Order: sequence, then structure tokens, then C-alpha cells
Amino acid sequence: MVEINRDPEVARHLNRPVDEAAIAAFHGLVAGHWEQYGFGPYALESREAGLEGRFLGFAGLAHVPPFLSAAGEQPELGWRLARSAWGRGLATEAATAARDDAFERLRLPQLISIIHPENERSQRVATKLGMQPSRQIHNPALDLDVDVWALDAPAG
Repeated sequence: MVEINRDPEVARHLNRPVDEAAIAAFHGLVAGHWEQYGFGPYALESREAGLEGRFLGFAGLAHVPPFLSAAGEQPELGWRLARSAWGRGLATEAATAARDDAFERLRLPQLISIIHPENERSQRVATKLGMQPSRQIHNPALDLDVDVWALDAPAG
């Protein structure tokens, strides 16, 4: 994940700057989220022949950081993949599994994704998941308004 987070193309549209301190703290934050809440981002590994087990990134749920509390209380569905994994539908596949787990196992009533307004790749993933832009909030870390996409749990 350190290599992925250091890639300037990957980090270009993140909702916070990715400095060395953030890179160093990432694993601990993810592990702590799992321990505290019983869910969090899943590590994604390749199943392709010759690349089995290669780390590709993550997808899953996490509570919104305090500086983005205007997004609400519900967990955020997020994804981040290595650039080498882009363009093959892997983010959509992984985020779909995480979405389904959130609604089926965790019985969450709604999911959100906070997406940089210029991040067309993530907007496409969110659209494929059935999400729609619902509002904008100010991101003080970027001094920019970002989009909050939402999806309600299926009825029944």
C-alpha cells in the first residue's frame, strides 16, 4: 500500500494529502478500524495466472474521518488500486462485493462515497454501483468542495 499511496497519479484525487506520516499510519488505521467496528477495507490480491497473490489495493467500508464529518455518520465505501490494476473493472468488482456485504451482512441503511469532483474513474465506479451524487461538502484538507455520492439499501 505504501507504493500505491506514493504514486502521484493514484494520490491526485484523494480526499487528503498523502504525506509520509499518513503512509506510515495507513496499515494501523485500517487494522484498528477492523478491531473497533468489525468491518473495514479489504485487501485486494490478484488471481491472474503468474500474478497470484500480488497486492492490488483495497476496497471496503470505513467511517468518515472527522475533518469530513459534514458527510454524515454512515460509513463510506471506498476503493484505491495500484495504477497497474486500473481499467479492468477490478475496482467495480471489489466495491460491488463490499457494497453487498454492507447491505446484507451489516444491514446498513445507506452508503456514501466521497469523491473528488475531477475523479472521473471513481465517478464511473460509483455509477456502476448504483450510487448517485447527492450533495457537496467542503473538504478543509484540500480547501475544495467534494461530491458525496449515496446509495440506499435495497427495499425488503
